[in-house]
Amino acid sequence: MSRESSKRMIKESYGRIVYSHKTHEKAMERLNRRIALVKWGNLLLIVLTFGGVLNAVFDGGPVSNLLTVFVSALALALAIYRMSFNPEKEILEHRRTATKLWHLREEYANLMADIWDGALPEVETRRRRDDLTARLAQVYGDAPPTTSNDYRRAQKALGHGEEMTFAKKEIDRFLPAELRDSSADP
Repeated sequence: MSRESSKRMIKESYGRIVYSHKTHEKAMERLNRRIALVKWGNLLLIVLTFGGVLNAVFDGGPVSNLLTVFVSALALALAIYRMSFNPEKEILEHRRTATKLWHLREEYANLMADIWDGALPEVETRRRRDDLTARLAQVYGDAPPTTSNDYRRAQKALGHGEEMTFAKKEIDRFLPAELRDSSADP
């Protein structure tokens, strides 16, 4: 494999990692929304159940009592769902995967900079590429599943939302004055 082929492969891997990282972030967002909905739904069902119990105690008719039983059964089902599926654990798994992918993404970017600067001999480039590929395979092997919707949301965020891009001037604002690029575009 030529040096140019190695560069192309490393760039392609970098792009896949960027998408994978963002996809796991979008999976976390999806699960956080689901958790919020379930919690608010559970709270609503508990309030309705309590209202139905109060109504049953003071003026309960058969229809009101039946509705209270139905709402309390829904509240129980929702509580069982929350205990059975533990989306908080799944969020933590996505967060761990995203963090590992972020770290690998940065290592790939640094490797590309070293290659483009000519700082690495070809044999070292290949060794580091192979090491990163093996570590990436381990991260993917341990990663929780994502959905096609997570990927579409990542694709939209990266393409249209530009969540991974910065203008030179924008980056320069974060740097101390002596490290800023005077040629940064406006």
